[in-house]
Order: sequence, then C-alpha cells, then structure tokens
Amino acid sequence: MLRGISLLLALGCGCLALAWGLFYLHGIFVEERDDALAAISARRLALEQYAQKELEQRLKDRLDGATRNIDAAERDPLIPAQELWLVDRGVQVLPRTARAQPGQDTPAADLYRELRGPQSAWLAQQAESVDPGSPWAERLAHHEALKAALVGDDREGIENAVRSLLALRASYVISAKREIPLSLAALAELSERSTPARSLMAGLLRDGLQGSGSRIEGLQRTVLLNRARFTEGDMQFFKERIVELARPAGVLHADFASRVDAPPGKRLDLPAKLDGPTLVHGGRWYVVPAHNDRVRGLAVHFAALLSEITATMQERKLIADEDVVEGEVGSAVVAIAAVPLVIDSPAWEPAIADVADRYRLKAALEVVIAMLVFGVMALGAWIYWRRRRFVELKSDFVSAVSHELRTPLASIRLMAETLERRTKDLPKARDYPTRIVRDIDGLSFLVENILSFNRLSRGRWTPQLGPMCLAEVVDKLDRERDSWAQRPAELTTKGLGEVTLTADADLLQLLFTNLVRNACQYCERDTATIHLSAKRDRGWVVKVADNGIGIPEGDRDRVFDDFFRAGSGKSSGQRGSGLGLAICRKIMEAHGGTIKVAKTGAEGTTFELRFKLATAD
Repeated sequence: MLRGISLLLALGCGCLALAWGLFYLHGIFVEERDDALAAISARRLALEQYAQKELEQRLKDRLDGATRNIDAAERDPLIPAQELWLVDRGVQVLPRTARAQPGQDTPAADLYRELRGPQSAWLAQQAESVDPGSPWAERLAHHEALKAALVGDDREGIENAVRSLLALRASYVISAKREIPLSLAALAELSERSTPARSLMAGLLRDGLQGSGSRIEGLQRTVLLNRARFTEGDMQFFKERIVELARPAGVLHADFASRVDAPPGKRLDLPAKLDGPTLVHGGRWYVVPAHNDRVRGLAVHFAALLSEITATMQERKLIADEDVVEGEVGSAVVAIAAVPLVIDSPAWEPAIADVADRYRLKAALEVVIAMLVFGVMALGAWIYWRRRRFVELKSDFVSAVSHELRTPLASIRLMAETLERRTKDLPKARDYPTRIVRDIDGLSFLVENILSFNRLSRGRWTPQLGPMCLAEVVDKLDRERDSWAQRPAELTTKGLGEVTLTADADLLQLLFTNLVRNACQYCERDTATIHLSAKRDRGWVVKVADNGIGIPEGDRDRVFDDFFRAGSGKSSGQRGSGLGLAICRKIMEAHGGTIKVAKTGAEGTTFELRFKLATAD
C-alpha cells in the first residue's frame, strides 16, 4: 500500500511538472505566433514605405527634369505647357489661361487687307488723322515705300525700306493690333514680289532678330503672347497667313498652328499654404514651392505611376507578380509624404492563416504529447496495480521509454523550481530555457521514432517517392545540429554533390537523423565526428562513419532488430530505446535497399547503405 501511495504521489508530481512544462511550451508557441504575425506586418509596412519613397523619388526626378521646360515655357509660348504648372507671386503663368476674344469679327485682318491694297481713301484718311511724326505714321510711310520699291524692283530701295521698318519696330513699341497686321503685310509683299533670304524670314516669322541692344521677336511668338488682344477670327487669320508665309520659306510652323488651335489651360487653384511637395486636385498635379514666391509643378497620372512602381518592385523581387501597389488620393490636398499607399497581395491572408494553422498544429501536438505521456503514466500505474508483471520481450523497451520520459520531466521540474527562485536576469539562469527545449526536443524525437516505427511495422507509411538530393538532406542535418547533437559534433561529407536518390523525403531525413543521433549518443570523445561519403556501384552506396565506442562483435548481426540495444549489459548507463537502427532497416527495406555494419571497433563504426533505386545513372 505504501509503495502504491508513493507511486501515486510520484505520478502526481510528474503530472504537475509536465503540466508546467507544457504551459511554458505553450507560451513559447504563443510568442512565436505573435512574432510571425508581427514579421508579416513589419514586412508589409516596409514594402509600403519603400513604395512611398519610390513615389517621392519618381515625382522629384520628373519635376527636376521638367524644371528647365517650365522655365523655358514661361518665356516661349511655342513650348507646350498644358502639363506644366508655374505660379509666380500668386499669378498662374502655366498652364497658359489667355484666350482670344469670342467672335468672328476680324479687325486685324481688315487692317491687313487695307495695308496690302493700293493707296486708297483709307490711307489718305490715316494721313489726315494721324500725327505725321508718330511711329504709326512713320511705319505707314516706310511700308508704302517698301511697296513702291518692290513694284519698281528697286533693290536698294527695298533694302532701305526693310531696314527702316525693322529699326522702327525695334525702337518704338506700338499696339499689337497694328504691329502684327503691318508686319504680316510687309512680309507678304516681300514674299510675293521678291525672294527674301531664308534667315530673314525665319527671324521675322519665328526665331526673332537680335540687334545691338535690342531684339525683334518672331511673329509666331508675338501672336501667341498677344492672343487676348485679338478675336478668334483674327487668330485663325494670323495662323493661316503665317503658315502660308512659313511653308515656302522652310520655316517651322506646325507647333505654332497647334498652339493657336489648342484650348487655353484651366485656371488651377493653389492651396493657401504649401509646406513641401504636395499632390493637389485629386492627385492630378504635383507641386513644390520654390524661392521668390514661385511654385512649380507638373501633371501627374497617378494610376500610371503606381503601375510603374508595381513593375519596379516586381522586377526587384520585392513583391510577387500578382501583388499590386494601390493608393487613393481623393479630392483633398495631400503632402507627398502622407500619400496612403498599400500593397494589395493575395499572399497576406494565406500567410496569416498559415501562422494560425501552425499555431493550432503545435497546440494540437502539445495536447497529443500530453495525452501520450499521461497515457503512458496511466498505463504504467495500471500495469503496476492490476498486472504486476511485464512482457519479457518489451521489458527493455518499456524501461527505456520510461527513462526517456522521466529524465526530461525531472529536468523540467528541477529547472522550473530553480527559475522560480531566481530572476531571469541572472547569468546562471540564462541557459535553463534552452535546456528545457533541448530535453523536450529529445522527448519529441523519441515520440516521432515510436510513431514512425509503428507506422512502418504495420505498413501504414507508403513512401512518396521522388528525386531527392542527398546533399540537401545533409545540409538540413547540419542546420538542425542542435536537435540531434548532445555533444560537440563535426559533420563532414565527400562526393555527395551529384547524388540524387529516388526516395521519400521525410523517411530519408528520419533515416540519417537516427544515424547521426546514434553516432553522438554512443560517443565518449570530446567531439563526435561523422563522415558521409558516396560512390556508384550499380546504384549509390552511401557510407556513414563515426568515432563512437563501436558495436560488440557478438551484437553486429542483431543491432537492427526491434528493441535491441547493443552492449546493454555492459553499458546500462547509455540512453536509447532500441528503435533507431530498427527504423533505419525498415526505411531501407521500404526503398528496396539494404543497410549493414561495414566495420566497427574502438575507433568507431561504419554503416553501409545501398540504394538500388538510384536515378543518378
């Protein structure tokens, strides 16, 4: 009775220790889940910040590239400015908002026709009504002199008249309503009655003429700059006459004609205060304040910009091909640094769901482990109280499993009591959580071996065969060294790079994990060394050599038996369940291969694995 009570007390304490360990492990799972969700959120935020910076840089680069065009368009009306914005001291310069006066009246065209006609009552009326010394009267006089020289083919007179007209135009500014028709009439007379130099026609029609201290602007720019002074009918008349004069002289005129026909730009409202680069008018314009009360900007195709940023991030492998950068500016004024951009990715929700699934899986595994351990404990108590006998064939197995289960539980309990008394800031307590995880990993591996052995023994594990690179399996072993190496271990390979086996990935990983785990477990040296090599021999022959204590000569043929532990009588302190090599044998049989002890001794043991179903032929 006393022994029974003691057993019940021991089981109760063990259950409490296991419950505390599982509770601590569950906290780790919760923290891991939260960290994974935080990592997903951080990556999403980082990508959105990257897209934000990319948007800022692209807009800055485009405006920097357009600054020269903005400054040039301010001076030159021939330069397109529909997508450029310039505000100088509160006045919109670009896009140009000037428009011709409505109506089809053509007073400027009528003046042109009077100037082109012969001397008439109109000219006489002008002579009577205009001060003879005024600039307009002088221009009329020189214009008539030009016409007379052209009729008489007086080269010197033509040259003098043209020089005089140019000098008067450079010296005296008269109304554009008179200047433009007069200049057009003079050029028309020259073109019809003589052959003026192309440079003169290009200068007067488009490029302008630079004199000493003065400049005469070309008619194309003059007409556009004075658009608001003329009716729509006059503007069309000017366009037709200038194109008519420019075409035979080889002077550019297409852009001038398109500027005349283009509708005036819209007047754009500017926010009262700009603190920096800003998107306005629903994201259609990007503006930046400059010095001297000037604001520069340009039209923005926001959706196209987002498409470019999406393509760039996809090209740089920052986001997947199906991911999209999205953003909505709305009608408000938004600082460029505050534009809300989001990464619309179909991967976010599955990633979050995957984190939740993994958490649930680990929690379920935790429950399964608890149930398994409690079940084993309950089974032991039931056997003790009801049977009081053991099955001889499995006595070593039950003893080993009990030892493997009680050792980590006792360790968890001891370290739990220690952690309760100490603060976790003390250096001496820092490695306890690691040791707890390592012991639990050992227990998990034992449970995995038991389950795998059961499935293989009953034929419930059908290998899912596929090409497997042996080097990848060994690389994974090396990365997970902490889970199987109970002591310092060195893993070396030779000739594995080209070895490709037709095998089940999980079974192959379990096979080599058991071999290297046994090599560390049955090694009494400071460092366990494991060497893997391979060669071709009607398939692939893989050898796994260690520097362990070796296998007794009489046990070489039995080490692959179920539940057999080599040298158990001499080295009863060695840990093990007797399942590892039995599982290795069953895995090789499932793949149509064989495993044997090639050699063994005090210097270590070499296992030979022969795979008959190799694909690397």
